[in-house]
Amino acid sequence: YLAGYEQPDFITINRFRNRVKKEINNIFTQVVLILSAKGLISLDVEYIDGTKIESKANKYTFVWRRTVEKNRAKLQEQIRTLLLQVDDVIAQDNAAKKEGVEFTADLLSEISEELNKSLESVPEPKTKEEKLAIRTKKKQLKELDKKRNKLHEYDQHLEIMGERNSYSKTDSDATFMHMKEDAMRNGQTKPGYNLQIATENQFITDFALYANRTDTLTLPSFLESFNSRYNRYAKTVVADSGYGSEENYLFMDTHNIEAYVKYNYFHKEQRPRYTPNPFSPASLYYNKEQDFYVCPMGQHMKRIGMKRSITSNGFVTYSVRYQAERCEGCPLRGSCFKARGNRIIEVNHQLQQYKQKARELLTSKEGIKHRGQRCIEPEAVFGQTKYNKAYKRFRH
Repeated sequence: YLAGYEQPDFITINRFRNRVKKEINNIFTQVVLILSAKGLISLDVEYIDGTKIESKANKYTFVWRRTVEKNRAKLQEQIRTLLLQVDDVIAQDNAAKKEGVEFTADLLSEISEELNKSLESVPEPKTKEEKLAIRTKKKQLKELDKKRNKLHEYDQHLEIMGERNSYSKTDSDATFMHMKEDAMRNGQTKPGYNLQIATENQFITDFALYANRTDTLTLPSFLESFNSRYNRYAKTVVADSGYGSEENYLFMDTHNIEAYVKYNYFHKEQRPRYTPNPFSPASLYYNKEQDFYVCPMGQHMKRIGMKRSITSNGFVTYSVRYQAERCEGCPLRGSCFKARGNRIIEVNHQLQQYKQKARELLTSKEGIKHRGQRCIEPEAVFGQTKYNKAYKRFRH
């Protein structure tokens, strides 16, 4: 009755959503606070998990960073060669002759304008050769304009892409990812989003969409999202092994968050018949006071240096390198390692400490309770969204 018996189409609804996006987010926060006030949730614990939602964009609308950068580099060389052919008199062509000069669309516009002025100042051609030369110059200038436009197109692709490796032409926010549903079983990527949610008692307490394909890189910013929404960090975070990295453990430790977060191989370690590899660095005896490891043959592996690594997120990690002294003729060499020379191992002590702390928490009585609860927290929400409501792909 209020709508005059007219049904709004999806475009009208989507325009409304975009117009009041901030207000909808604020309403979500207020609803969660009402749930907290009524005692249905405490906001002290976050059960975190992620899933991928497909974009409405077609799967063939991809733009790949590697392809754009390769074609852009080729175009730079083509522009340099073309400028040398057009006019060897103007000042800009000296820059073109230099290796490593980066052309931009604005610079090419200036060069094209000066070349046109130079061409207009040429006296009226009289001979066939002169007329042919003028026509050739004009063709080259048209070609230069085409290449300038193409360079501008490549620069726009890279600007839209940002730090991502791909995006969709019809949905520039979507990134191409491998989806769990792969009907053709060929590993085809599709445009989509990494949806992260935090739940408590199966109520969604926070959500965010990311362009990162993996969950590992999303956790710090997602925890910050919770803090900005409720002016506090959760006391406890429960998540699977996809979030178990040094950066994430450090972030939670810094903000006094109890981290029931699994790491790689945690499930493998919990198997009844699990036997650790006696030759792995984690199984070797470590003398903390004198800082050396002991190999299975009793040989000391002394510290020889440090290794600095930077993750794709810009986080810096440090590993200590240890080397054995006499591996030649060792009867266990074939099982220990097969490279030439003496064995070298790399150990990230800080990460090992975080893993040990996580292991103790996860195997405690409270940890077992949280691990069991996590299976029915975000997974149930995803089940409702993807299967009961059949919302695996954005419809707008």
